Amino acid sequence: MLSLSPRPPPTQWNDGETAALVNYLYDHRSEAEGAGNFKQQVLSSAAEYINNHETLQSTWAGPLKTAKSTQNKWTSLKNTFHAIEKYRNQTGVHWDNETGAGIEGPAAVTVWTSYIKVFPLVFILI
Repeated sequence: MLSLSPRPPPTQWNDGETAALVNYLYDHRSEAEGAGNFKQQVLSSAAEYINNHETLQSTWAGPLKTAKSTQNKWTSLKNTFHAIEKYRNQTGVHWDNETGAGIEGPAAVTVWTSYIKVFPLVFILI
């Protein structure tokens, strides 16, 4: 019988760690390869920075960050950003950074429902 090793627990990200990742990558944006993608060295350094960040140490949950987990988180953040940009750049929809889509009233609900039928990933990301 084939013995499978247990999967490591998934990396968890809190708001402070996410902000630290975004700030770190912003500070190292000159090292981006285009389309907001970063080399493994930068992602590894970002993980090390977050893992050694004294203020964040008291809020850790789950395993330490790795180059792969920082890449996955960054990709997820970019996908969320692009989904929001695509939604908010449509005619007849609302978006602001305080209340998000602010879906109120039957007309807005109809537009939102139609949109997520075509782009279901947006609903999952937001």
